[in-house]
Amino acid sequence: MTQQRKVGVILGFGFSPETWRLRYAKGEVADETPYAYHLAEEWFALEWSTDRVEGHLSRWWRMSVKRFVGFDFVHVWRNRHVIKRVDAVWTHTEREHLAVALIKALAPRRYRAVSIAQSVWLWDLWPGISGLRARVFRSLLRRHAVELVLSRVNRDDSRRLVPGRKVLRLPFGSRFATPAPTDAALPTPPRVLVVGNDRHRDWDLLLEVTRLVPEADFDIISLASTVRERTWPSNVHVRSSPQRLVLEAYASSSIAALPLRDNHHASGCTVAIEAISAGIPLIVSDAGGIDEYVTDADAALVPVGDAQAFATALRARLARNTRAEGGLAVATSRGLAENDYITRLALLTLAVLDHEEIDGAVEAFRSPPSPTLVTENKEAAA
Repeated sequence: MTQQRKVGVILGFGFSPETWRLRYAKGEVADETPYAYHLAEEWFALEWSTDRVEGHLSRWWRMSVKRFVGFDFVHVWRNRHVIKRVDAVWTHTEREHLAVALIKALAPRRYRAVSIAQSVWLWDLWPGISGLRARVFRSLLRRHAVELVLSRVNRDDSRRLVPGRKVLRLPFGSRFATPAPTDAALPTPPRVLVVGNDRHRDWDLLLEVTRLVPEADFDIISLASTVRERTWPSNVHVRSSPQRLVLEAYASSSIAALPLRDNHHASGCTVAIEAISAGIPLIVSDAGGIDEYVTDADAALVPVGDAQAFATALRARLARNTRAEGGLAVATSRGLAENDYITRLALLTLAVLDHEEIDGAVEAFRSPPSPTLVTENKEAAA
Protein backbone atom coordinates (compact mmCIF):
# COMPACT_ATOMS: atom_id res chain seq x y z
CA MET A 1 0.00 0.00 0.00
CA THR A 2 1.07 3.59 -0.56
CA GLN A 3 2.60 5.17 2.52
CA GLN A 4 0.52 8.15 3.59
CA ARG A 5 2.35 11.46 3.48
CA LYS A 6 1.36 14.93 4.64
CA VAL A 7 0.27 17.48 2.02
CA GLY A 8 -0.42 21.13 2.71
CA VAL A 9 -3.16 22.63 0.53
CA ILE A 10 -2.39 26.35 0.32
CA LEU A 11 -5.32 28.11 -1.35
CA GLY A 12 -6.23 31.74 -1.80
CA PHE A 13 -7.80 33.95 0.84
CA GLY A 14 -11.50 33.12 1.08
CA PHE A 15 -11.03 29.41 0.36
CA SER A 16 -10.48 28.17 3.91
CA PRO A 17 -12.29 24.95 4.90
CA GLU A 18 -14.48 26.79 7.41
CA THR A 19 -15.68 29.36 4.86
CA TRP A 20 -16.19 26.71 2.21
CA ARG A 21 -18.20 24.42 4.50
CA LEU A 22 -20.66 27.23 5.15
CA ARG A 23 -21.07 27.81 1.41
CA TYR A 24 -21.45 24.10 0.80
CA ALA A 25 -24.15 23.84 3.47
CA LYS A 26 -26.05 26.67 1.75
CA GLY A 27 -25.80 24.95 -1.63
CA GLU A 28 -23.67 27.73 -3.10
CA VAL A 29 -20.92 25.32 -4.19
CA ALA A 30 -21.12 21.75 -5.45
CA ASP A 31 -18.00 20.28 -3.83
CA GLU A 32 -17.26 19.65 -0.16
CA THR A 33 -13.90 21.40 -0.51
CA PRO A 34 -12.42 23.77 -3.11
CA TYR A 35 -11.65 21.92 -6.36
CA ALA A 36 -12.49 18.65 -4.54
CA TYR A 37 -9.00 18.40 -3.04
CA HIS A 38 -10.48 16.35 -0.19
CA LEU A 39 -10.52 13.38 -2.57
CA ALA A 40 -6.75 13.16 -2.04
CA GLU A 41 -7.34 11.93 1.52
CA GLU A 42 -7.22 8.44 0.03
CA TRP A 43 -3.44 8.86 -0.23
CA PHE A 44 -2.45 11.83 1.96
CA ALA A 45 -3.11 13.47 5.28
CA LEU A 46 -4.19 16.96 4.26
CA GLU A 47 -3.63 20.19 6.12
CA TRP A 48 -5.33 23.29 4.78
CA SER A 49 -4.53 26.98 4.77
CA THR A 50 -6.99 29.10 6.74
CA ASP A 51 -8.06 32.73 6.64
CA ARG A 52 -7.21 35.11 9.44
CA VAL A 53 -10.04 37.41 10.47
CA GLU A 54 -9.14 40.79 9.02
CA GLY A 55 -9.99 44.27 10.12
CA HIS A 56 -9.73 47.27 7.84
CA LEU A 57 -6.03 47.84 8.59
CA SER A 58 -4.91 44.22 8.30
CA ARG A 59 -6.75 43.81 5.01
CA TRP A 60 -5.23 47.03 3.68
CA TRP A 61 -1.77 45.75 4.64
CA ARG A 62 -2.29 42.35 2.98
CA MET A 63 -3.64 43.85 -0.22
CA SER A 64 -0.91 46.51 -0.35
CA VAL A 65 1.82 43.87 -0.10
CA LYS A 66 0.01 41.77 -2.70
CA ARG A 67 -0.03 44.65 -5.17
CA PHE A 68 3.62 45.47 -4.49
CA VAL A 69 5.09 41.96 -4.87
CA GLY A 70 2.51 40.50 -7.27
CA PHE A 71 1.28 37.65 -5.06
CA ASP A 72 -0.48 37.14 -1.71
CA PHE A 73 2.57 36.89 0.53
CA VAL A 74 0.87 37.99 3.76
CA HIS A 75 -1.87 35.35 3.51
CA VAL A 76 0.62 32.56 2.84
CA TRP A 77 3.01 33.86 5.53
CA ARG A 78 0.17 33.56 8.05
CA ASN A 79 -0.03 29.88 7.03
CA ARG A 80 3.70 29.19 7.04
CA HIS A 81 3.28 26.64 9.86
CA VAL A 82 1.50 24.41 7.32
CA ILE A 83 4.50 24.50 4.99
CA LYS A 84 6.78 23.63 7.91
CA ARG A 85 4.82 20.53 8.96
CA VAL A 86 4.10 18.80 5.65
CA ASP A 87 6.04 16.77 3.10
CA ALA A 88 4.59 18.51 0.05
CA VAL A 89 2.63 21.66 -0.70
CA TRP A 90 -0.09 22.08 -3.31
CA THR A 91 -1.23 25.46 -4.56
CA HIS A 92 -3.93 26.26 -7.08
CA THR A 93 -2.58 29.53 -8.51
CA GLU A 94 0.60 31.57 -8.76
CA ARG A 95 -0.78 34.01 -6.18
CA GLU A 96 0.04 31.37 -3.58
CA HIS A 97 2.91 29.37 -5.04
CA LEU A 98 5.18 32.39 -5.54
CA ALA A 99 4.63 33.22 -1.87
CA VAL A 100 5.44 29.63 -0.86
CA ALA A 101 8.66 29.84 -2.87
CA LEU A 102 9.67 33.11 -1.20
CA ILE A 103 9.09 31.65 2.28
CA LYS A 104 11.23 28.65 1.33
CA ALA A 105 13.91 31.00 0.04
CA LEU A 106 13.92 33.02 3.27
CA ALA A 107 14.33 29.96 5.51
CA PRO A 108 15.25 26.87 3.46
CA ARG A 109 16.18 24.75 6.48
CA ARG A 110 12.87 25.39 8.20
CA TYR A 111 10.58 25.03 5.17
CA ARG A 112 11.68 21.91 3.32
CA ALA A 113 8.40 20.69 1.84
CA VAL A 114 8.52 20.09 -1.90
CA SER A 115 6.13 22.39 -3.71
CA ILE A 116 3.83 21.32 -6.52
CA ALA A 117 2.92 24.70 -7.96
CA GLN A 118 -0.01 25.26 -10.28
CA SER A 119 -0.14 28.42 -12.39
CA VAL A 120 -3.28 29.78 -14.02
CA TRP A 121 -2.91 33.40 -15.19
CA LEU A 122 0.85 33.89 -14.73
CA TRP A 123 1.87 33.31 -18.34
CA ASP A 124 -0.95 35.45 -19.72
CA LEU A 125 0.29 38.30 -17.51
CA TRP A 126 4.01 37.71 -18.08
CA PRO A 127 4.48 40.02 -21.11
CA GLY A 128 3.20 42.96 -19.04
CA ILE A 129 5.35 42.55 -15.92
CA SER A 130 8.50 44.55 -15.32
CA GLY A 131 11.98 43.20 -15.93
CA LEU A 132 12.76 43.29 -12.21
CA ARG A 133 9.62 41.37 -11.30
CA ALA A 134 10.32 38.82 -14.05
CA ARG A 135 13.81 38.19 -12.61
CA VAL A 136 12.38 37.68 -9.12
CA PHE A 137 9.64 35.41 -10.40
CA ARG A 138 12.15 33.30 -12.36
CA SER A 139 14.18 32.77 -9.20
CA LEU A 140 11.10 31.79 -7.22
CA LEU A 141 9.77 29.44 -9.90
CA ARG A 142 13.02 27.47 -9.78
CA ARG A 143 12.36 26.60 -6.13
CA HIS A 144 9.40 24.38 -7.02
CA ALA A 145 9.73 20.68 -7.69
CA VAL A 146 7.15 20.89 -10.48
CA GLU A 147 5.06 23.63 -12.05
CA LEU A 148 1.64 22.57 -13.31
CA VAL A 149 -0.49 24.34 -15.91
CA LEU A 150 -3.83 23.51 -17.50
CA SER A 151 -2.98 23.94 -21.18
CA ARG A 152 -0.18 23.06 -23.56
CA VAL A 153 0.08 26.75 -24.51
CA ASN A 154 0.95 27.70 -20.93
CA ARG A 155 3.31 24.75 -20.68
CA ASP A 156 5.24 25.81 -23.75
CA ASP A 157 5.33 29.45 -22.58
CA SER A 158 6.63 28.43 -19.18
CA ARG A 159 9.35 26.17 -20.52
CA ARG A 160 10.49 28.82 -22.99
CA LEU A 161 10.48 31.79 -20.62
CA VAL A 162 11.98 30.04 -17.57
CA PRO A 163 13.85 26.99 -18.91
CA GLY A 164 15.52 24.21 -16.99
CA ARG A 165 12.53 23.21 -14.80
CA LYS A 166 9.95 20.45 -14.68
CA VAL A 167 6.73 21.88 -16.18
CA LEU A 168 3.73 19.66 -16.89
CA ARG A 169 0.35 20.24 -18.49
CA LEU A 170 -2.09 18.58 -16.12
CA PRO A 171 -5.58 18.17 -17.63
CA PHE A 172 -8.18 19.69 -15.33
CA GLY A 173 -11.16 17.76 -14.05
CA SER A 174 -14.50 19.01 -12.81
CA ARG A 175 -17.74 17.80 -11.31
CA PHE A 176 -19.98 16.53 -14.09
CA ALA A 177 -23.17 18.40 -14.88
CA THR A 178 -26.66 16.93 -14.74
CA PRO A 179 -27.47 15.27 -18.09
CA ALA A 180 -30.93 15.67 -19.58
CA PRO A 181 -33.19 12.61 -19.56
CA THR A 182 -32.89 10.74 -22.84
CA ASP A 183 -36.55 11.38 -23.63
CA ALA A 184 -36.52 15.05 -22.62
CA ALA A 185 -37.73 17.46 -25.29
CA LEU A 186 -35.44 20.25 -26.44
CA PRO A 187 -36.62 23.70 -25.32
CA THR A 188 -38.57 25.92 -27.68
CA PRO A 189 -37.31 28.45 -28.56
CA PRO A 190 -33.80 26.99 -28.32
CA ARG A 191 -31.94 27.94 -25.16
CA VAL A 192 -28.23 28.82 -25.31
CA LEU A 193 -26.45 28.49 -21.97
CA VAL A 194 -23.47 30.78 -21.29
CA VAL A 195 -21.63 30.27 -17.99
CA GLY A 196 -18.54 31.91 -16.56
CA ASN A 197 -16.79 34.67 -14.66
CA ASP A 198 -13.28 34.36 -16.09
CA ARG A 199 -11.56 37.54 -17.24
CA HIS A 200 -11.08 36.03 -20.69
CA ARG A 201 -14.77 35.63 -21.54
CA ASP A 202 -15.52 37.70 -24.65
CA TRP A 203 -18.77 39.43 -23.67
CA ASP A 204 -18.52 41.90 -26.57
CA LEU A 205 -18.49 39.01 -29.03
CA LEU A 206 -21.40 37.35 -27.25
CA LEU A 207 -23.41 40.58 -27.35
CA GLU A 208 -23.01 40.67 -31.12
CA VAL A 209 -23.92 36.97 -31.39
CA THR A 210 -27.14 37.46 -29.40
CA ARG A 211 -28.18 40.08 -31.94
CA LEU A 212 -27.23 37.86 -34.88
CA VAL A 213 -29.27 34.93 -33.51
CA PRO A 214 -32.50 36.56 -32.24
CA GLU A 215 -34.47 33.33 -32.62
CA ALA A 216 -32.64 31.78 -29.65
CA ASP A 217 -32.89 32.61 -25.96
CA PHE A 218 -29.56 33.18 -24.20
CA ASP A 219 -29.26 32.25 -20.53
CA ILE A 220 -26.15 33.95 -19.09
CA ILE A 221 -25.08 32.80 -15.62
CA SER A 222 -22.24 35.00 -14.41
CA LEU A 223 -21.06 37.10 -11.49
CA ALA A 224 -18.86 39.26 -13.71
CA SER A 225 -19.66 42.96 -13.38
CA THR A 226 -18.74 43.45 -17.03
CA VAL A 227 -21.80 41.41 -17.99
CA ARG A 228 -24.21 43.70 -16.19
CA GLU A 229 -22.56 46.81 -17.62
CA ARG A 230 -23.81 45.90 -21.09
CA THR A 231 -27.25 46.48 -22.58
CA TRP A 232 -28.47 43.10 -23.80
CA PRO A 233 -31.30 42.48 -26.30
CA SER A 234 -34.62 41.06 -25.14
CA ASN A 235 -33.66 37.44 -25.93
CA VAL A 236 -31.00 37.50 -23.19
CA HIS A 237 -31.51 36.70 -19.50
CA VAL A 238 -28.63 37.49 -17.12
CA ARG A 239 -28.54 35.93 -13.68
CA SER A 240 -26.31 34.55 -10.96
CA SER A 241 -26.93 31.13 -9.49
CA PRO A 242 -25.42 28.68 -6.96
CA GLN A 243 -23.10 26.16 -8.53
CA ARG A 244 -25.50 23.31 -7.83
CA LEU A 245 -28.18 25.00 -9.94
CA VAL A 246 -25.65 25.86 -12.64
CA LEU A 247 -24.90 22.16 -13.04
CA GLU A 248 -28.62 21.47 -13.34
CA ALA A 249 -29.12 24.22 -15.94
CA TYR A 250 -27.28 22.27 -18.62
CA ALA A 251 -30.06 19.65 -18.69
CA SER A 252 -32.67 22.23 -19.74
CA SER A 253 -30.52 23.90 -22.41
CA SER A 254 -30.16 23.22 -26.12
CA ILE A 255 -26.51 24.14 -26.43
CA ALA A 256 -23.65 25.79 -24.54
CA ALA A 257 -21.68 28.77 -25.85
CA LEU A 258 -18.16 29.56 -24.72
CA PRO A 259 -17.00 32.91 -26.18
CA LEU A 260 -13.34 33.49 -25.34
CA ARG A 261 -10.76 36.18 -25.83
CA ASP A 262 -7.21 35.16 -26.68
CA ASN A 263 -5.60 33.49 -23.67
CA HIS A 264 -2.97 30.89 -22.82
CA HIS A 265 -4.55 28.90 -19.98
CA ALA A 266 -7.52 27.05 -21.49
CA SER A 267 -9.99 29.54 -20.08
CA GLY A 268 -13.41 27.93 -19.93
CA CYS A 269 -12.20 24.34 -19.58
CA THR A 270 -14.52 23.79 -16.59
CA VAL A 271 -17.57 24.88 -18.60
CA ALA A 272 -16.45 22.74 -21.52
CA ILE A 273 -16.25 19.69 -19.25
CA GLU A 274 -19.67 20.42 -17.77
CA ALA A 275 -21.30 20.85 -21.18
CA ILE A 276 -19.74 17.66 -22.54
CA SER A 277 -20.78 15.61 -19.53
CA ALA A 278 -24.34 16.98 -19.70
CA GLY A 279 -24.67 15.78 -23.28
CA ILE A 280 -25.29 19.12 -24.95
CA PRO A 281 -23.30 20.46 -27.91
CA LEU A 282 -20.81 23.27 -27.48
CA ILE A 283 -19.68 26.25 -29.58
CA VAL A 284 -16.32 27.56 -28.37
CA SER A 285 -13.71 30.11 -29.40
CA ASP A 286 -10.50 28.29 -30.31
CA ALA A 287 -8.17 29.84 -27.73
CA GLY A 288 -5.65 28.84 -25.09
CA GLY A 289 -5.49 25.13 -25.84
CA ILE A 290 -9.20 24.58 -25.17
CA ASP A 291 -9.32 22.30 -28.22
CA GLU A 292 -7.66 19.51 -26.21
CA TYR A 293 -10.57 19.49 -23.78
CA VAL A 294 -13.27 19.16 -26.44
CA THR A 295 -11.66 16.44 -28.57
CA ASP A 296 -14.18 13.70 -29.45
CA ALA A 297 -17.03 15.85 -28.16
CA ASP A 298 -19.91 17.46 -30.06
CA ALA A 299 -18.11 20.80 -30.20
CA ALA A 300 -17.47 23.40 -32.89
CA LEU A 301 -14.30 25.49 -32.64
CA VAL A 302 -14.47 28.97 -34.20
CA PRO A 303 -11.83 31.68 -34.64
CA VAL A 304 -11.29 34.05 -31.72
CA GLY A 305 -13.19 37.33 -32.06
CA ASP A 306 -15.25 36.27 -35.09
CA ALA A 307 -18.87 36.87 -34.09
CA GLN A 308 -20.20 35.98 -37.53
CA ALA A 309 -18.45 32.60 -37.49
CA PHE A 310 -19.67 31.98 -33.95
CA ALA A 311 -23.26 32.80 -34.89
CA THR A 312 -23.07 30.64 -38.02
CA ALA A 313 -21.78 27.65 -36.05
CA LEU A 314 -24.44 28.19 -33.42
CA ARG A 315 -27.26 28.32 -35.96
CA ALA A 316 -25.95 25.26 -37.81
CA ARG A 317 -25.88 23.14 -34.65
CA LEU A 318 -29.28 24.37 -33.46
CA ALA A 319 -30.75 23.45 -36.84
CA ARG A 320 -29.94 19.79 -36.17
CA ASN A 321 -32.26 19.99 -33.14
CA THR A 322 -30.64 17.05 -31.35
CA ARG A 323 -28.63 16.51 -28.22
CA ALA A 324 -24.99 15.47 -28.24
CA GLU A 325 -24.10 11.80 -28.53
CA GLY A 326 -22.38 10.02 -25.64
CA GLY A 327 -21.34 13.15 -23.77
CA LEU A 328 -20.94 11.50 -20.38
CA ALA A 329 -18.98 8.62 -21.93
CA VAL A 330 -16.64 11.07 -23.68
CA ALA A 331 -16.01 13.06 -20.49
CA THR A 332 -15.40 9.89 -18.51
CA SER A 333 -13.11 8.19 -21.01
CA ARG A 334 -11.01 11.33 -21.42
CA GLY A 335 -10.36 11.64 -17.68
CA LEU A 336 -12.17 14.95 -17.19
CA ALA A 337 -13.75 14.16 -13.81
CA GLU A 338 -12.58 15.89 -10.64
CA ASN A 339 -11.33 12.59 -9.19
CA ASP A 340 -9.14 12.17 -12.31
CA TYR A 341 -7.57 15.56 -11.65
CA ILE A 342 -6.85 14.71 -8.00
CA THR A 343 -5.48 11.28 -8.95
CA ARG A 344 -3.05 12.94 -11.36
CA LEU A 345 -1.89 15.23 -8.55
CA ALA A 346 -1.43 12.26 -6.23
CA LEU A 347 0.53 10.28 -8.82
CA LEU A 348 3.04 13.02 -9.52
CA THR A 349 3.37 14.08 -5.87
CA LEU A 350 4.22 10.54 -4.74
CA ALA A 351 6.74 10.28 -7.58
CA VAL A 352 8.42 13.53 -6.53
CA LEU A 353 8.53 12.51 -2.86
CA ASP A 354 9.97 9.10 -3.76
CA HIS A 355 12.45 10.61 -6.24
CA GLU A 356 10.95 8.56 -9.05
CA GLU A 357 10.14 9.39 -12.64
CA ILE A 358 6.69 10.95 -13.02
CA ASP A 359 4.25 8.72 -14.88
CA GLY A 360 3.40 10.20 -18.27
CA ALA A 361 -0.25 9.34 -17.55
CA VAL A 362 -0.56 12.56 -15.54
CA GLU A 363 -0.46 14.55 -18.80
CA ALA A 364 -2.77 12.29 -20.78
CA PHE A 365 -6.42 13.03 -21.56
CA ARG A 366 -7.62 9.72 -20.19
CA SER A 367 -8.41 8.35 -16.74
CA PRO A 368 -5.11 7.92 -14.85
CA PRO A 369 -4.17 4.78 -12.91
CA SER A 370 -4.60 4.82 -9.15
CA PRO A 371 -1.38 5.48 -7.20
CA THR A 372 -2.27 2.54 -4.97
CA LEU A 373 -2.43 0.21 -7.97
CA VAL A 374 0.88 1.51 -9.26
CA THR A 375 2.55 0.77 -5.91
CA GLU A 376 1.04 -2.70 -5.65
CA ASN A 377 2.24 -3.57 -9.16
CA LYS A 378 5.77 -2.50 -8.26
CA GLU A 379 5.71 -4.64 -5.12
CA ALA A 380 4.42 -7.61 -7.10
CA ALA A 381 7.19 -7.23 -9.66
CA ALA A 382 9.91 -6.97 -7.02
